Amino acid sequence: MGFLKRSIKNLQKREPAKFGAIHGVEVFSKYESREELFIEGVHGITEGGIHGRANEGAFSIVVAGRYDDDDDRGEIIYYTGEGGHSRTSELQIKDQEWVRGNAALRTSKQRNLPVRVIRSHVLRSRYAPASGYRYDGLYKVIKAEQIVGNSGHAVCRFILERLPGQGRLPGDDGDVKHPVASSSRPPISSSSSTSSLPRRDPVLAAPKRSIAKMRKGKAREPAEIGGIQFKYEGGTSPVKTEPVASSFGLGIGQRLPPAPAPVREEPTFSVKDLYKAHPVPGFR
Repeated sequence: MGFLKRSIKNLQKREPAKFGAIHGVEVFSKYESREELFIEGVHGITEGGIHGRANEGAFSIVVAGRYDDDDDRGEIIYYTGEGGHSRTSELQIKDQEWVRGNAALRTSKQRNLPVRVIRSHVLRSRYAPASGYRYDGLYKVIKAEQIVGNSGHAVCRFILERLPGQGRLPGDDGDVKHPVASSSRPPISSSSSTSSLPRRDPVLAAPKRSIAKMRKGKAREPAEIGGIQFKYEGGTSPVKTEPVASSFGLGIGQRLPPAPAPVREEPTFSVKDLYKAHPVPGFR
């Protein structure tokens, strides 16, 4: 643990590694940062969405909608486990496994243990806080399964249900903090297990190549300008060549005949025309 994390650890007011409610922390309490959540003992890690131990259970989760298969419906949450996610994008790049936080949430399901749920302001849901983080009380894991996600990779999916008697969730009154509500997404079928659905190959981006490399060694097609075709010789760079006919009755590649030299017409004048232009006295 680095110096900064050790300093935050020293500031911690409550022990977060416990199941259920934290003494002195009210439901719907708001926090400005992950560090404040850690100091108050609501969520025991400053990074990562699941705090728990694989063989004991999960103490708390942060719902941020970082995974494409997440779906927040308020009293019910479809929560995607951790792992297999790109650190530089929102893409799922490999399968998730039943380890670490995923194993902890599955243990919570098996042992029927409550899980503290914190919603983040980045969550695209009507139930998300406008800023920071909000502790929304206790939920229980009612289902833990591995399915084929929207990315085509296997993900660990958990369905959590809010325990009764904790007050009405902010957002149920129609006060929508975010324009896109996750509850508008189609329901996720529970039959979408890894054993029943075919695996979809993820869409991979084409490798980036420069235009020069893409053109290297590739023959250039003849260009046509004003009805006349011009061909490229030598592969990649255009070379000025003789035009070849395309629409003058000649075959493609056949050279045009040389244009005939212009014929100069000499003017002709009669004697009478000269006399009219320059009359000479005494001459008829």
